[in-house]
Amino acid sequence: MEVPETRSIFSALPATRFRGMSRLAALVVAAAALLAALALVLVANRYSMSAGAASAGQGDLTMYASIADLMRQGQSYYAAAHEALLQGAYGTRSVFNWRLPTLATLESLLPSEVWAAWLLRLAALGAGLLALLMVYRSAGRTAAALLIPALTLNLISSALPGAAFFADTVAGVLILVSASAYGLKRPALGFAAALLALTVRELAAPYVVICVLVAWRERRPAELWAWLAGLAAFGAYFAWHYSMVQAQLGPGDVAYPEGWLQFGGPGFMLTTARFNGMLLAAPLWVTAILLMCCLLGLAGWRGSSGARIGLTVAAYVALFTLAGKPFDYYWGALYTPLMMLGLPFLPAAFRDLAASLGLRQARQDTAPAASIRAV
Repeated sequence: MEVPETRSIFSALPATRFRGMSRLAALVVAAAALLAALALVLVANRYSMSAGAASAGQGDLTMYASIADLMRQGQSYYAAAHEALLQGAYGTRSVFNWRLPTLATLESLLPSEVWAAWLLRLAALGAGLLALLMVYRSAGRTAAALLIPALTLNLISSALPGAAFFADTVAGVLILVSASAYGLKRPALGFAAALLALTVRELAAPYVVICVLVAWRERRPAELWAWLAGLAAFGAYFAWHYSMVQAQLGPGDVAYPEGWLQFGGPGFMLTTARFNGMLLAAPLWVTAILLMCCLLGLAGWRGSSGARIGLTVAAYVALFTLAGKPFDYYWGALYTPLMMLGLPFLPAAFRDLAASLGLRQARQDTAPAASIRAV
């Protein structure tokens, strides 16, 4: 039985990928989303993070802050990092336990950590405004209005004390800048922000790979050549970083007994998704539901921006079911700003899935929505 569609503010939202689906395809999508959400809620209710893992982020904050202080006192980055890692009883033989020197070097040039904190807050505000403009141009004012609380929930974490010391948080803001710039047809800014994110945190690599694939698919040879040069430069930078780390190692340095591939599964992945501003204070099952809502919204977002952002979030979600130790949950800062961009498209995704399932009458897009250009 069809329920007549009533006009609402959501009728102004543009059509999603679910508009015009066959009933069978829509049923498969709806059932898969519902079952995945239920499964993640069950995982969330049974997953338990150890007290040591939960407090490790605070230990990392102390360690990163001490590196910046030692550099302000005149030590080189690698000497300062070596001293801080040994004092914190970190495994030092893996190069991946040593952050690239980009962020610490920039912060050591500032008069104090207060400057770094305010610069990150301003960068997060700028990234949020770019994202808001991108969503407004691609989906209209209703979607943009829905994005404001979603991004505020996430980016509030950039204002917390010590946030500027976390390379993951800084790289996540830069990735948001990059994705928004690409959506606004500013590929030079998108490229520069993505490459800078990679030099701040090598875990930005999944996003960079997707940027390269999108440039190849959309046949933008100039950007592909720029990526070839940029990745070659980053490869040289990382090789130099590796050699500098090796020069610091001595008899007192040890490696962690376990590797980075921990196969933590959906439980660990959910803890990374919960590293999402004020969501840290909520139960893990709330994150499970929110994650599926964001993924559904991103899946429905038409255009290049939706594909870039949706694939990036999916890539990190898949990666963090395999890689990461329990105390690495703050890696979620890399992708949760992009994840929240799915929420403004969720009402339209529900609307179009319901129409394709025959639960409500399909309606042609209203004039304002039809005039919106997909980006």
